[in-house]
Amino acid sequence: MKIRTFINLIIITLFLSFPYSQIRYKQEVFNEVIKTEDVVYGNAPDIPFDGAFEWFTEDIDLTMDIYEGVGDTLTNRSVIIFMHSGGFFTGSHEADDMVALSNLSAKMGFVAVSIAYRLNYNLFSTYSAERAIYRGLQDLSAAVRYLREHHSDYGIDYNNIFVWGSSAGAFSGIHLSYMEEEDRMSSTFVNNWGWDPDLGCIDCSGNDFDHDRKPRAVIACWGGIFNLDWINEGDEIPVIMFHGVADSTVHFNEGYPFQNQFNLPWLYGSNLVYNKLDSLNIQSELHAPEGMDHEYWGTYAGDWTEDGPNEHFDIIKEEAFSFLFDIIYPFQLGDIDNDGSLNFLDISTLSSIITGYNNEFEPYYTDMNFDDNTDIYDLIILIDMVTI
Repeated sequence: MKIRTFINLIIITLFLSFPYSQIRYKQEVFNEVIKTEDVVYGNAPDIPFDGAFEWFTEDIDLTMDIYEGVGDTLTNRSVIIFMHSGGFFTGSHEADDMVALSNLSAKMGFVAVSIAYRLNYNLFSTYSAERAIYRGLQDLSAAVRYLREHHSDYGIDYNNIFVWGSSAGAFSGIHLSYMEEEDRMSSTFVNNWGWDPDLGCIDCSGNDFDHDRKPRAVIACWGGIFNLDWINEGDEIPVIMFHGVADSTVHFNEGYPFQNQFNLPWLYGSNLVYNKLDSLNIQSELHAPEGMDHEYWGTYAGDWTEDGPNEHFDIIKEEAFSFLFDIIYPFQLGDIDNDGSLNFLDISTLSSIITGYNNEFEPYYTDMNFDDNTDIYDLIILIDMVTI
């Protein structure tokens, strides 16, 4: 017993000699990021430019950029798929906000994926925009299914795939979570006396990978849904939403996007989505600052304006990553003995585990920095948490 106590004291003393070790998914754990560009996740027919008829299509490769921390060797990393804004007719997966968030996420230990998806529709059509929205949903489904098919190749966690969407991307993330096959809009079937082809089922485009398309959770910035009845009791996908109350592009409550300039359908904004989720006890959060308009973190169509990135960008990042962390690790980090509090008993227990005197606890509870090892660095993190 004296030897164990002595060893524990030595380990705790070593805390003063080691640099602070950051926590994966909560803080930055890597200094540099490697980006793999233009990874093909599917192929699908696309309208080549705005105003083209629905039957005038050409097949294109669907691509994604993958961001990873340099030196990250973990083999079951959580993934965030970023989907850009642009009203389904403009925007880019290389927009400023998507690149900034992808780089930050990779530094925090996530695998970040920024996807390009099919854009464009016939602005003079009363239903072409609905079909464009559906194509975006299909592409997001294809991206999720591609990553699940290749999860071992990329060292990612099959179950922990999240979607973070801005505007159009937020719509797609919410629709992916709650829209089912029977909810397909009539415009997505054969239309216009047979000139406009059937777009097929949600999972029938892009690739043939047979996996669940549903994400683990969604971060939706200034988004909404086209039918609140698509959200049903039993749906269990958590959502955190950010939406300016004064948004004139995508209404906080309900209305036509863009003041109905582009024949987009009526939508229900984040406030009504949140109310529906809350009424069904589906985990959700809504952050709605008064007086804020669309993309209030300082972008226009994803690119920084003179105002961006602003303090709201920092607030959204903090709230969103905290939301994801609590989903990935729903227990209290550091409570090794599961007594409901962080104290020196947890430090003593973890030090005894590291020294081999205690083998009762699963790595799930002792790997503080999520590097698949329980070692001195985990103890350093725990000591810092207890003593702050």
